[in-house]
Amino acid sequence: MADPDRAVPTPPTRPPASGTPAGDGLPAPADGWLPMHDQPSLPPGTLFAELLRLEYAARAHALSAALGGSDPHGVSARILRAAPSPVRASAAGSGPGSTAQEAGPHLQAAHLRVLTGPHPTALARALRDALGAGPDQPGTPTPDSGRGPRSTLRLPRLLWQATRLPAHQAAPDRLDPARTLIDALGTLERQAAHPAPLTAPLSTHLLSRVTRHWLNDAGGLHLELLAERDDTGVPRHALNQLRTTLNGPRRAAALLVLRVARAQHSALDAQQSALRAARRAALRAAVGAAAHLRAHGWLDRTADARWLTPADLIAALDGTLDPATLRTLAQARRHAARSQPLPASVPHVPAPHAAGPDTLTGTALSPGVRDGRLHRWTPGERVPPGRVALLPGPPAPHHLPALADAAALIVPRSGLHSPVAAHARHGARPAITLPLTAHDTDWLLDGALVRLNGHTGTLTLLRRAGVPDPIPSFDLNLEAPSLTPPVGAADQPTVLSPHVRVLPRPAPFSIDLI
Repeated sequence: MADPDRAVPTPPTRPPASGTPAGDGLPAPADGWLPMHDQPSLPPGTLFAELLRLEYAARAHALSAALGGSDPHGVSARILRAAPSPVRASAAGSGPGSTAQEAGPHLQAAHLRVLTGPHPTALARALRDALGAGPDQPGTPTPDSGRGPRSTLRLPRLLWQATRLPAHQAAPDRLDPARTLIDALGTLERQAAHPAPLTAPLSTHLLSRVTRHWLNDAGGLHLELLAERDDTGVPRHALNQLRTTLNGPRRAAALLVLRVARAQHSALDAQQSALRAARRAALRAAVGAAAHLRAHGWLDRTADARWLTPADLIAALDGTLDPATLRTLAQARRHAARSQPLPASVPHVPAPHAAGPDTLTGTALSPGVRDGRLHRWTPGERVPPGRVALLPGPPAPHHLPALADAAALIVPRSGLHSPVAAHARHGARPAITLPLTAHDTDWLLDGALVRLNGHTGTLTLLRRAGVPDPIPSFDLNLEAPSLTPPVGAADQPTVLSPHVRVLPRPAPFSIDLI
């Protein structure tokens, strides 16, 4: 029997907003879909995509309502497309950077404009950052600031709420898997609706305005201020520069803005940790529900939970979905996923005509300057010490420890407030993000000597891969044993460059004072 007290967390069905495409007719990504930033690739399965959709629907609805926006047509529930369609997935890889643009979750650009349009520019950009939309695209209409004062008056309360996480409720020891799953989904939605992803970009933007207009800094001084920590014992040069340059009310205001920005970033780190724990709890609850259904003969395998949504599992546990329909849904979705044509796997061999400039410009994520050999990182391996790691996409949180030995990071589709950017700043490791089209540059190969500038967001080529050093290394002390390690079966003598002249060592002498 169905329990009338249980509420299945399904979004309400509403007619689409005027001027926005409906959820069934998906336009091409170039026309209406934006690739989501800061989101690692999802495992295959319906459950992971549905949990991500529920998370971002709750975040979009809560943040828009917190800023005074209205959502009468329910576009927040239809803003995310968690997986590409089979036809577009097969078309990926046809052009430079198209594979990275097609893969992964996408956001509906028209629905995003509906949510961000009523707010001023700074709030609209922060809301885009919180939803993972990345920077504004060229040609994006400027948001209407008619509701600006109303949205701005809500900021002090949002800044206060962002420093307080929702109270963690211990899961009761009950034998009802449906209620356990509903509670886990409710916790996930509450953590996703936390205002920290919105207030952290706002405070960062305000701090950058302070350093730009009061300190005449057009670089990454605000990133240095955010990266400096009180518990490391390292000299805080950026903070000392702020204190010695400003005086009076400006210095007090700048220190207050800095304190607020650091508090918001600490709250964002705590919110991201709590959100990851809520995701794991929701997955465990879904697997537990599937195990309960398998024990009663409703499912063939517990692993079939991968191809079911939380609403399907709750409906089956309540008895409103019969076993035959449940098994048919799992088998049909599994068969559809296996029959999808995968994108063509093209090795990274740049075309001869794809020669790019020696300097690529992106966005700075973590301050600092490093020189090193480029290394194209693959998830699951550790970065060799001292290498500049080029990541294929935003890494999952459990992959961050593998990047500890990297000298610097290059992360595509990443924002300033992503987990990998915060990890780089905490480890004093420079990091930048480059446009998707820059990853097809011909000299971005393993072994290329590059210089990464985390203040200006630039990557400069110093020496191409495979080109030897201009002057080989050698030991000037020819009488002592060579300090150069052997490179073959026997230690070969050092061959000096013809441009280097080695002077003979003078003979020792002594003077007797008699």
